[in-house]
Amino acid sequence: MEKFARKCSATGKGINEGYCVNDGELYFSEESQLVEWLRDRDVDGINELSDEFILKEAYELEEYYYTEWDAENEDEWYDENGKLYENE
Repeated sequence: MEKFARKCSATGKGINEGYCVNDGELYFSEESQLVEWLRDRDVDGINELSDEFILKEAYELEEYYYTEWDAENEDEWYDENGKLYENE
């Protein structure tokens, strides 16, 4: 069984790479999921801004970053469907 270090906040599936929001508050496997979350925040005028602008601003404000994780180095891990397991 493949192990995944994180669980996507949008799909509930296990992931080993993606976007980490607010130092682990949320995780997204796809940029489009991150953009949707950023747009859903209550910010005046955000819908008039391009995706690229929103991503750049959020990145510069250190609201997210892209990274890879190794499930083998974790105390807990997820399967493909997002079920949580603990290493013994």
